[in-house]
Amino acid sequence: MIKFFRKIRFHLLEKGKSSKYFKYAIGEIFLVVIGILIAVGINSIYNASQNEKNIKAILTQVQQDLKTDIIDAKRIYNVYIGKDSLFQKIMNDSITFEVYKKNPYPLPITGNYVSFSNKKGGYNRLLNNLENLPEKYNYLIPYLNNLYVEIQNEIDDYNTFIKNTVMIDSRKDLMANPKEADYLMGRYPEEAMAYYFNDPFLKNKSSKYINDLGNIASAANEYRIESIILYKKIDSLLGKTAIDYDEPLMLSPNKDTINDFLGDYKGASEATLGVKASVSMENKELVLKSSGSPDVKLYWHEGDYFFIKEGNGIFRLYKNKQDQATFDYSGTGGNFRFIKNNKETSN
Repeated sequence: MIKFFRKIRFHLLEKGKSSKYFKYAIGEIFLVVIGILIAVGINSIYNASQNEKNIKAILTQVQQDLKTDIIDAKRIYNVYIGKDSLFQKIMNDSITFEVYKKNPYPLPITGNYVSFSNKKGGYNRLLNNLENLPEKYNYLIPYLNNLYVEIQNEIDDYNTFIKNTVMIDSRKDLMANPKEADYLMGRYPEEAMAYYFNDPFLKNKSSKYINDLGNIASAANEYRIESIILYKKIDSLLGKTAIDYDEPLMLSPNKDTINDFLGDYKGASEATLGVKASVSMENKELVLKSSGSPDVKLYWHEGDYFFIKEGNGIFRLYKNKQDQATFDYSGTGGNFRFIKNNKETSN
């Protein structure tokens, strides 16, 4: 091809056709420029394709991290549910020494702290590639910042609070009881249980601890909600649509499993006599309504248990021994029970 163009140039110069030569030269330059632009365009398309592939791989890692964190957030809430059950018995003076010994979360319930930590590998990779982030993915930035900055700051604070509560109480006990170190080593188990069970500050310590544990559980649950929302938004941007999400990416139960619990409830405990509440499914979300309180969304945890986004209460929907739909609330404010009205209501 090069020889062909050289022959043309030589022929035009030999014949003295300089004007035609210059026209030819301009045309040749134009062809070279066009060739360069095409090459640059192809290279640009290739680089964009490789960059898109890299960003998608990073977002997939972010999703994997989110799923790990969601499962860990559920672990935190399960610990809180178990500890709260014992806490309520302590506060209501309904726990016996024999019951205590058989409890899966034995005294002192302040004996260990539970912290929530998340995975940031994918997020950090994304931060290092922000200059290469295609514009369509900028939509995710506010959600990522909310999760890894705003909620993360709250989680860090609550992790510190519960750690300090446990460590400070442990140090005080070490100084107050010469056998505390033996108890912590697992020696004299019966004596140790009796000591913790009869601690005159048991209620005070338990109340402080369960409040700190409830806060970290609540923050972890908020992180779980936002993680699931972000996970699904990434799926949408990656072109994954019409996905039926199973655990752990479900925030609402299947209507088939919750249908019997939809309707109006009335207070069934002394503290809730005369109080009415209702549970309904609105736009595929479970909503709790009660007199004198704003409506709240109930998010499904697992089994019979639910939680709300901002609060450390434990909610449970189940059938009691009389096969009545029952709604329980448990938290630092106490226990409350509601029974569904026998009369069916439309939803």
